[in-house]
Amino acid sequence: MKIAGPLVYTCIHEVGIAVRYEILWIVRSYTCVMVPNVIDIFNPVSVQRGPRFREAAFAAIKDAILGGGIAAGEPLVEARIATALGISRTPVREALALLEHEGLIAHQPGTGLVIRELSREEFIEMFVANELVEPQLARRAAVYATPEHVAEIQRAIDLGTQAMRDVDIQTSLRSGREFHRWMGVAAGNPPLARFVLRNEEQTDLFLLSLGNRNLLSADEMSISNREHQDILDAVKRRDPEEVSRLVIYHAQSLRSRHAHLFRSTRPLEPAVPAASRDGQATTMAPAEPG
Repeated sequence: MKIAGPLVYTCIHEVGIAVRYEILWIVRSYTCVMVPNVIDIFNPVSVQRGPRFREAAFAAIKDAILGGGIAAGEPLVEARIATALGISRTPVREALALLEHEGLIAHQPGTGLVIRELSREEFIEMFVANELVEPQLARRAAVYATPEHVAEIQRAIDLGTQAMRDVDIQTSLRSGREFHRWMGVAAGNPPLARFVLRNEEQTDLFLLSLGNRNLLSADEMSISNREHQDILDAVKRRDPEEVSRLVIYHAQSLRSRHAHLFRSTRPLEPAVPAASRDGQATTMAPAEPG
């Protein structure tokens, strides 16, 4: 099959939103009907093989969820999504099952499938888990990253720079996910890379669920972009120790800048080794009691 595109399309009319997703296996397209409160209008995509329908539905729904387009508690109705995408219900059902398995959606009695709401404790636990795993992935990335990996990581950072200029929280979070995803890919350890990315997705959902448009200011985004760039520069220098230190520093920097998000009602966990930008080791606990 020849690759065309990319193309963007609309889905999930029933919640009055439009979803953009780049699809590279384009065969033919349909024109969507304007619906109330639609942000933008795109064309749904049809493909020739069943698994591709499932992949397209999975990607579109996931993009809507992580883009903040679907409100918490809004039901994800299989039949309506299928109609919006111009496909049958079976691949949509399969896509929703995959999203439920990944922990992004869950069954709510009396409502059906909705975006899963994370507790603050779950958010902290996932952040801590990534803190422990990512330094090792970063070390491997410094050794195994190819020029293609470096280019993709740089594109993720550039996306974050544009998000900072636009003060676009959703795009800034997407930039962070792409950065961590490609660092994982560069490390050459798919299981750990998937683990980190899933945690990133769910912690981003928690941040979006707060509904705070001022959660990330342009200055905050700029700091994260600079820290990501420092990490990539160390990868390009093939310096595993420096990359690991900068990844630890980045996590602790996030904790410091958003300390209110890490206040927990549970007892303090053991302190996590930390690092400063100049290489001086410090120690910071992973959560403060609320």
